[in-house]
Amino acid sequence: MMRAALIASIVVAIVAAAVAAAGTQTRDTGIPQVGTVALSGTAVLSGVLMTDSPAPRPVRRATIRLSGAAGTSTRLVGTDDEGTFVFDALPASSFTVSATKPGFVETFYGSKHPGRGPGVPVAVAGGQHVKISLKILPGAVITGAITDSRGNPAPNVSVAIIGIGPQGASSAPTRGVTDDRGVYRIFGLAPGDYLVSAVPHLGTGAGGRGRASDITGVTDAEVQWARSASAAGRAAAPIPLTGRVVDYVPVYYPGTTDARAAAAVSVTAGEERSGIGLALQVVTTARIAGTLVDASGQAVTSATVSLVPRRRDPASPAEALVSSGALTLPRATVSATGFSIAGVAPGEYTIVGRSGSGGRSAAPPPGAVLWGATDLTVDGRDETDLVLHLLAAVKLSGTIVFEHSLLTPPDDMSTIDLSLEALGSASAPRAAVSPSGSFQFSSIVPGVYTFKATPPGAAAGSRWTLKSAMLHGRDLADGAFEIKPGDDGTGLVITLTDHAAEISGRLVDAGGVPITRYSIIVFPADRALWLPNARRIRSARPATDGTFTVAGLPAGDYAIAAAEDVDATDLADPAFLARLLAFSYKVTLADGEKKRHDLRAGG
Repeated sequence: MMRAALIASIVVAIVAAAVAAAGTQTRDTGIPQVGTVALSGTAVLSGVLMTDSPAPRPVRRATIRLSGAAGTSTRLVGTDDEGTFVFDALPASSFTVSATKPGFVETFYGSKHPGRGPGVPVAVAGGQHVKISLKILPGAVITGAITDSRGNPAPNVSVAIIGIGPQGASSAPTRGVTDDRGVYRIFGLAPGDYLVSAVPHLGTGAGGRGRASDITGVTDAEVQWARSASAAGRAAAPIPLTGRVVDYVPVYYPGTTDARAAAAVSVTAGEERSGIGLALQVVTTARIAGTLVDASGQAVTSATVSLVPRRRDPASPAEALVSSGALTLPRATVSATGFSIAGVAPGEYTIVGRSGSGGRSAAPPPGAVLWGATDLTVDGRDETDLVLHLLAAVKLSGTIVFEHSLLTPPDDMSTIDLSLEALGSASAPRAAVSPSGSFQFSSIVPGVYTFKATPPGAAAGSRWTLKSAMLHGRDLADGAFEIKPGDDGTGLVITLTDHAAEISGRLVDAGGVPITRYSIIVFPADRALWLPNARRIRSARPATDGTFTVAGLPAGDYAIAAAEDVDATDLADPAFLARLLAFSYKVTLADGEKKRHDLRAGG
C-alpha cells in the first residue's frame, strides 16, 4: 500500500541510544517457562465501551478481552448496563484490549482500522489504576436473494462475502446460508469493499440435491428427437445422448462466474445493503483425465491426485473460498490406468500428483515418494490425455539443536513443526521429527521454497526463536531457496535459541510526549532480505507510555523507522521499505544482543 502522505509523514530522529551489554545478560525471573502463567498483581485496568456514532451510547453485554505478554493467560469480562468493565489484580505490564459483540465490528484499543488489531498496548504500572475508553462500530449488513437457473428461490445455498484488501488481497470469507426463501443476510461487517459470491455445492445441484451426472446439457439433436418421438407417439430411433454434463458453479456479484469481472460491494458502518441478489448459473463442466508416469516414462499405478486453485499473489477469491471450506473442488479417482476428475468448472487450476507415503509420523522407504504438479486452464472441454510426470522427491534431513541460557530444551522434540512452503504451488511438505531432534523431509518435489519452524511451546508464549537453518553454508531461514532434482539435502542444522536479539525504546514527539499513532518498523538493511513474511521484518505499536519492544530478531544489520497507518501488505512491499530506508536509523545486533533506542517523531 503506497501512500505519499504516509511517506511524507515519516521523520524519525534518534534522541538517545543506550546499548545493553550482550554478553552479560542476567536471568529475567519474569520470563515465563513453557506453559500458561496466570495474571496476578496489584494494578487495575477499567473502562467503558461506547458506540462509535454521532450520539454515542453504552454497549451492554459485550465481551472485553485482555491479552498480556507472551505466556500469560487471556482474561474475558462482560460490560454492564453502563458499558463499563474492570480487570483487577494485574501485574505491571502492557496489555492489548479488544471488544466484541454480535452485530458489531470487533474493536481494538488504539486501532485506526475497525476489525484489525492488535491496536495500541496499554501500559500498566504496579498498583496503578488505568482508565480507558473503547468505541465500537455497528457492523454493516449485506443481504439479498439467490435464485436458481429458472428464477426459483434457492434454499440452503452457501453465500460467502470476501473482503478486498488494499492491494487486491482476499481475506477469509464471512459465510452464510440462504433460508427457505433463498434469502441470505450477513451482518457484523467492517466498512470496506467486498466480493459477494453464491457457492452451490459442486456436483449436487443448486441446493445440495442430486449429482453432477443428473444434469446434462440438451443439444439440438436431442430436441429434434423428442419432437419426432412425440409426433409419432413412440421413439422412432435411439436417443442421441450427445449432451454435455453441466452443473451449478460459484457466481460473483453482479452475476459473473469469473471473479476478475466481479463488482465490489462497498459498505459503511452500520449500513444495510439490500438487493444484492444473484442468479445461479449452469455451465458446461469438463472431465480431466490422464496418466501418471515416473522419470523413466513408466506408469505409476498407485498415487493420489488432487485439484487445487492455481496459486496467485495476492490470493485469488477461489483460493480464499477453498481454504475456508466454503468451496470444495471435485475429487479425483485413480486406478491402474490413470486418473480422472469429473465435473470440473471452467477456471485455472493446479493438478498435484503424489505416490508413496507422505505421513509426518514415519519416513517412507528410499525412492518410494514421487511427486509432480502441472497448471491447467479448464474451459468446459474435456481433456483426457494429460501426462503428469512424477519426479523422485528430494530428501532434506538433519538435526535440531538448542542454544539456551534461560529455558530448558524439551525432552521430546517430535512436537516441533518444520515445514516448507512452495512458491507458486500448493505443496507444503512437513518434516517427520524424532524425539531426539533428528528430522527428515521425505517428499519434496523440486521447486522454490521458503522454510518455517514453529518452536516448542509457541502457543503458550515460549521465548524460543529460530536462529538459523544452515545447509552447506547457506541459511535457508532467510529467504526463498531452490531445490533441484538430485540435490543433496543431508546435514541441515536447525538452531533454536532463547537469547535472540532485541530492540526496545520509547517513541515521543518533539516535546517528549509519548506517541501511539505510529508503528515502529524494524527491517534488514540488506535489500536481498526484503521478502514476504520475512522473519527479519517486524513491526510493533508503542504502548500508551510510548514504550516498544521488537524481540526475537536474528543477528544482523537493521534499519529502524516509524510510520503511520502501516499494515502487513506494506511490510511485504519492497518499494515501501525502500522509502522507509531513507528515514531510518541503522543498527547492528549481535547474537542475543539487546539494544535500546529512543525515537523522536515529527513531520
